[in-house]
Formats: sequence, C-alpha cells, structure tokens
Amino acid sequence: MAFVHEHIILPLGDLLRGETVHSQLKNLKEVEKWSDSQLHEFQQIRLQRLLAYAADEVPFYRDWFHDHQLQPKEASLEQMPIVNKAIMRQEGIERFTAVSAPQKDRIISRSSGSTGEPFTYYVSREASSVNTAAKLRTWYQAGYRLGDCYMKIANGERQGILKKWQDRMNRCIFVPFYSIDDASLSAILNTIEKERPLYIRSYPAPIYLLARYRNSHPGYTHTPRRIFTTGSTLSEAHRKEIEKAFGCDIIDSYSCEGTPNTYETPAHDGYHVCGYYGIIEVLDNDGHPVTDGIGRVVSTDLWNLAHPFIRYDTQDLVEVRKGKIIRIMGRESDAYLTHGGETYTVHNFSHYFLYDIQGVESYQIVRHRDDTITFNIVTSNEFDPMKKQSIADYWEPKLGTAISVNIVDSIPLMHNNKRQTIIYKR
Repeated sequence: MAFVHEHIILPLGDLLRGETVHSQLKNLKEVEKWSDSQLHEFQQIRLQRLLAYAADEVPFYRDWFHDHQLQPKEASLEQMPIVNKAIMRQEGIERFTAVSAPQKDRIISRSSGSTGEPFTYYVSREASSVNTAAKLRTWYQAGYRLGDCYMKIANGERQGILKKWQDRMNRCIFVPFYSIDDASLSAILNTIEKERPLYIRSYPAPIYLLARYRNSHPGYTHTPRRIFTTGSTLSEAHRKEIEKAFGCDIIDSYSCEGTPNTYETPAHDGYHVCGYYGIIEVLDNDGHPVTDGIGRVVSTDLWNLAHPFIRYDTQDLVEVRKGKIIRIMGRESDAYLTHGGETYTVHNFSHYFLYDIQGVESYQIVRHRDDTITFNIVTSNEFDPMKKQSIADYWEPKLGTAISVNIVDSIPLMHNNKRQTIIYKR
C-alpha cells in the first residue's frame, strides 16, 4: 500500500495541485546522506541566489540594498536586517512580496500567531512542496508510511473538494475540534475507537483535553502507534498526561511561517531542523548566536520566492545545547521576564503545578498593567483551597510582584485551538 500511495497517488496529487512533493521527497532521501559540509555548501548557494532574487524582485530588500550601497553577492546572512511580523505589517505585506512571482505559483497562507491576530502572506508552490516532503520524511522516521490511516484533529471544517479528496486518498480522518465539553470530547474519543487510526496529529491543547477526559473515563482502549503534536508549546505535564491516556509515544514538532520543519527525533535527544529547506539562527537579545542556553528563533526560508522570509524573527524561544535545539519553549509572550532579568517559561510553571501542587489541571498567568499578576487555575477535587496562598507565597519573591490566585471553571482556547499561557494586559 505504501508503494501505491507514494509512487502513484502522491504524483497524481502533485499533478492536480501543481506541486512537486514526490520529486522533493526523493531529493530529501539523498540529502540525508550528505555530510554537514555538503549541506552547508548547498545552503550558501541557495542563500546567494535568494539574496540576488530579493534585491531584484522584493521592494523592501531592493530598497535596503540600495540604501546600504551593498551588492547581494557581497552580503552575508549576518549583514541582513532582522525583520518580524510587526515590521511586515508596518511596511505593508506587498513590500515583502516578489513583484514578478506568477500568480499561479502563489498559495495564500495565513497564520494567526499566538495571539490569534491574522497574518496573510504568500507561499510559492515549490516551497510548499519541499516543506510537505520534509514533513513526510520526519513522519517516516517515526514509523509512518504513506497510506497508513491517521487522524487529524483541528479547528474548522475541511474547505474545498480537493482537500476532501486528499484526505480520502491519504486515508486521513479529519476531525474538527470546536468546543470543550463532555459531549464533544466523548464524541471524538468514540471516533478514535471506531476508526482506530495508526497515528494522530493535533495541537497540544485539544489532545491534552482529550487525554484528561480519557484518563478519567475508563473504557477507551485504542492505542495509536504515535501521536504528532504541532502548532503550540507542548509542556512536559501535558506530554505525560497524553502518553498516560493513549499509551504511546509523542513526536513534537515546531513550525512557523518562514521556518523549516523542525521535529523531535524518535530518540527524544533533541529537534532535527530540515536544513535543506532553511537556516535557523538562535540569537540572544543583542543578536548574538546562542550555542548553549536560551535564545529566539530567527529563520531564513531558502525556497519561498513568492514572499521571501530572510532573517525572520519568529519571537519563539528555544533552548539549545552545543548548537542543537533540545527544547521548544514557545512564544516570547509565553515567557515572563522579571525586572531582575530572570526568565520563567511555561515549563517552569508547568513543573511547579505538576510536582509541587496537587490538583491543578491547567493554569493561565495574567500580567496586569500595574505589573501585578493573577494566576487563573482550574482544579480537581484533590486541590486544597488553602494552597492558594502558598502559590502566591512561592511565586511572589521569584517574579518580584504581588500575586493573586483565582480558581476558575475553565481556561478557554483561542479560536485556533491554541491556548495562551501568559497574557500581558496592555
């Protein structure tokens, strides 16, 4: 079945979409045999082509090269300006769009980001093909083969006949996730029991909520081979709850507009970056490379010529060790920076609520305009209400501000089924 799907159905899908996933998948199989020096040489060739193209075709970069009196062939990646979503909005998205990129080769893509604020940009069909092929290769390393039945849990309905046809051909069971109540959680778990997918793909928040419900309602038995999470930060507490419920391993992934596929290895010894697709820099607040410690992801997309992302500051934090990403820490907005310069991330808070306080099922931290903080917590029967003060007493000296603790019935997901852990009231 895998041979038919990879060598017949996949090329047919490419033909219908005008993409080249099948040929790029073959390319990536060869790339895996490259040495580090071969990959680096390839990246530099693609980068120089990208800079020359951007200088000719992209208004923002055309002006930048002119203003700095610099020729693209003389420029290094480190000399290029770091841009972000705010800069692109301020300049206008057309300033970052290639002037001559054929309309038929553009795919409109949208990213809501951690705050749900819409961001629309173009992806070239070639870039889409390479990115899809890279995703398939990482799934292959985790055991998946084209034609294996898998379930995708996501917000919204499938749009268009082509998407529905793709699901049918790829044996994808698409399950929309709308609301958080016993009826909807039970219905999805019943679908899993009925369809028995080999793999499940979901944002961390929905699969965690399903896991929590399943752990408190015995009787569900289906165990997939693996669960793939993507789209937002997977905390260690949520990972343990999901693995307990479904009895299988989780492969986490990281992606963002303009970034290469970055997937946790099956050995769980860090995250693999698809260097064939793009270059990821991990930088500190002064723009210096971080090889050991915490830094933010700045990414260069080597393939998307419709809307080049060159040194794009994703505002995502990661931890690296000897230059390798070992932990995805989430948005900078999901990190709390104290006035003393210390950084606390979702992992610090999740570890505390997992090991130090019993009965806290989920939490959200709200930082108010006056710098005071409110911890909103959802609790189970195991929680002792007298512990509210101990939570405040523990965190006030660490965060350097007054803290109040509220017990709430639920912490809502945003419209994109992601949950913002730390909220800053502006």
